This record gives sequence, C-alpha cells and structure tokens, in this order.
Amino acid sequence: MRKGSLLLLLFAISLPGLAQPGSEQERNKAGARSFFEEVLSRGQLEKYGEFHSKDFVAHAGDRTATLEEDLAYAREERKALPDMIFKVNRTVAEKDLVAVHFTVSGTNTQAGMGFPATGKKIASDGVTIFRFKDGKICEEWNVFDMLTVMRQAGLLPPKQ
Repeated sequence: MRKGSLLLLLFAISLPGLAQPGSEQERNKAGARSFFEEVLSRGQLEKYGEFHSKDFVAHAGDRTATLEEDLAYAREERKALPDMIFKVNRTVAEKDLVAVHFTVSGTNTQAGMGFPATGKKIASDGVTIFRFKDGKICEEWNVFDMLTVMRQAGLLPPKQ
C-alpha cells in the first residue's frame, strides 16, 4: 500500500512537468495569433517590439532582416494596403516553433513596397514559421505569394 501511495504521489508531482511543453506551445501559438490579429491586422505596429526579442532575425527568400528592418517592411505593407487584414487560418506548434497559415487581404490605395497605387483589391495566402524564446519571437521564416499579389494589383498580366 505504501509503495502504491508513493508511486501515485510521485506521478502527481510530475504531472505539471509533463504538461509544461504543451502549455508553452499553446502560449507560443497564442502569441503568434495575437501578433497577426492585434499588430498586423489592426495596424498597431507600435506593439511590434512587445512580441519580438531584440536580437530577432527574419528570413524571407534571399532576404534577412533585423527587427527594425522587418518593422519598416511592415510599415510599407500597411502604407500600400491601409485596410490590410490578416486572417489566421491555422496554427501548428512543435517544440519552440509555431507555423501560421494566413490569408492577407486589402486594397492597394497608396504607393508602397515599391509599387504604385492601383486601387485593386488583393488577397493571398502565406505561411510564417516563428521560433520563440522566452515567450518572444526570436526568428521568423516567411513564404508569401507575391506573384499573385502583383497580378491582382494589375502590375503583371493575369495568369493564362
């Protein structure tokens, strides 16, 4: 009886430790979703630093950016698409990584990102993978269909 009670007590004590990785993953998923919904969708770019570590690095294609450079790019996106909205379609977490599949939409009413204003509505999907450290985004990989965006904005001929 004592052995059984002792084993049960040890098991109960170890439960919080077993649950920790799932809890951390859920916190990271919530942080990723909040970043998209609060900062990017609502244009609250002044909150950018609250979600990122100071040594943050972004990777997109052949481009690598610091936190300041990534924020400047986000400002250019918001300038070109002032009504830009991000819809988080799904999030998946593993260890310290969170993948976010999103749809971005908006109207290209102003020049920005090196493109002229066209007045056209755009919508396209993308995927961002965040790496979290101590509850902050410290690294990001982003894949986005800019070809579709340029076609929808009327900057390239439509797909044939």
